[in-house]
Amino acid sequence: MVLSLLILLWYASGWLTGKVIPSGAGRPVRLAILAFALAVLASFVAAMTRAIPAAEGLSAGRGLIMVLSWAGLVVVLSQGISRYEQIEIIMRRAVVFGAVVALIEIFEFFTGINVTNYLQIPGLSINGDIETLLTRGAFFRPWSTATDPIELSVAMAILLPFALHQALDPARSSLIRRWLPVALIGFAIPLAVSRSGIIGAAIALLFLVPTWNPRQRRGFLVALLPSLAMIKVAAPGLLGTLQSYFEDLFHSSGDGSVYSTRVAAWALNWPFIAERPIFGRGWATLLPETYSWVDDMYLTILVEVGLVGLICLILLYVTGIQCGAAGRRKTQDQRRRHLGQALIAAIAAAAVTSATFDSISFPMVAGLTFLILGIAGAYDGIMTAEMYLPELPADSGRPLVPSRR
Repeated sequence: MVLSLLILLWYASGWLTGKVIPSGAGRPVRLAILAFALAVLASFVAAMTRAIPAAEGLSAGRGLIMVLSWAGLVVVLSQGISRYEQIEIIMRRAVVFGAVVALIEIFEFFTGINVTNYLQIPGLSINGDIETLLTRGAFFRPWSTATDPIELSVAMAILLPFALHQALDPARSSLIRRWLPVALIGFAIPLAVSRSGIIGAAIALLFLVPTWNPRQRRGFLVALLPSLAMIKVAAPGLLGTLQSYFEDLFHSSGDGSVYSTRVAAWALNWPFIAERPIFGRGWATLLPETYSWVDDMYLTILVEVGLVGLICLILLYVTGIQCGAAGRRKTQDQRRRHLGQALIAAIAAAAVTSATFDSISFPMVAGLTFLILGIAGAYDGIMTAEMYLPELPADSGRPLVPSRR
């Protein structure tokens, strides 16, 4: 969040002094994030009109800073990226760092050691000291550098389409560099023992695999069974545990089925919705320690930002998907088309899993989501420019996206 705010400050100061010229790309996604930010601001004003506890007021203020950092990320990426190669570089680095996070998770899963207990960042103090890892069934639930195993698994599911995109790129010759990140990220998703991550990965693959050529689809199916067998050998009983947790979606187990608890959450929070249905009770004011865990971002938004906020969040996801799809239609280059489909798959995974946990309340998933939304805006603009300026060489140094200044 701090880094995003600094990037926004740098971009704004450069724009005001004339050193940075906005490309003009990504207008749909920029308008969508503006609408969401205004909805959050309206909910903040609404929150200040009621007798609000001090803890909720402080959280609402922090929430505004958080939304500002997200908006800055979307604006700077969509306006500042002017060449397709820059998108590839950013997403390649995101996949590499994601693979490192996955490697830490795999180590924690098999050793039971919480690596983050040994990480000390200068200038920061420990916000929460959790010495032992969570467990589910007979397995550890590691979270690596995330704040929760669910967040970690969903973050890996969001990165999976880009890891596959890079692995299938014929321009990359090294098999290890191509497929090792896919293996680490893909292996990390079930090791978090989380339904949300598996659902997110399934949604991403559902959008991605049908667009591959027959040879790639056959290769995927051939590799799937050995991968499952490897998980079965490396972590005996894990697949059975995951199967039982999916069976609990509609069948009571312990405190009830997942479906029944979600219905109960809607019933529990309905009085808040009915009291302030338009702009909600205030962004970031439904504190779990005061009220309850919701585990549904759409319900959380409906309570905190009202119907207006819910519409704006859905519109934001839809706009990101539309930018990926529109950019994909504007090019015949298979590499570029595949990246557009990876953007669609990743945003779809983020949108669907938002119904299974408080997605953008978690920093890693939120940062990835808004980074990819900004990338989608830039991608659409660059594909539009390449469609009208096909003769411009990629390494000319001249921005492909014309300025609208």
